Amino acid sequence: MLENIAYLYSSLGYHRKEAYILREVVGCIMDLVVCAREENEPAYLSGADVNGVRSGDLGAVAMKGIQVSTGNESVLKLVKHICEVHGIDLEAVAFMNAVTQGTQEETQDTSSDDLLEDLYGWPELQIGIIREALAVAEALPGT
Repeated sequence: MLENIAYLYSSLGYHRKEAYILREVVGCIMDLVVCAREENEPAYLSGADVNGVRSGDLGAVAMKGIQVSTGNESVLKLVKHICEVHGIDLEAVAFMNAVTQGTQEETQDTSSDDLLEDLYGWPELQIGIIREALAVAEALPGT
């Protein structure tokens, strides 16, 4: 249903409303990822005897389940589209190599910052979207 609403807004040219609905779609997808992880977690014996020792006395054993990364690119594509609609350039982040330790200077003018705010919305909204994008990227399996 959400995908159809997003398509409708996109067709009408309401790209920011489309991005809002797509944020809800990504939220639903991430809820499903979390639910799938909880279902695949191993069930531990609670209080059962194992070789004469209660399981509570054995300590904790960490097991990493199988994490399938199929579909990660599609979710990340949605996140990138949402960021582009709101004027967030994820490619603008310059990763520095530990060997080079180079620096980059800012070349943007403050007057262009006011123009960007008028085009894309509030900086607080952009920061929230970046936080959501980071949370999605961290929560995806295999990343």
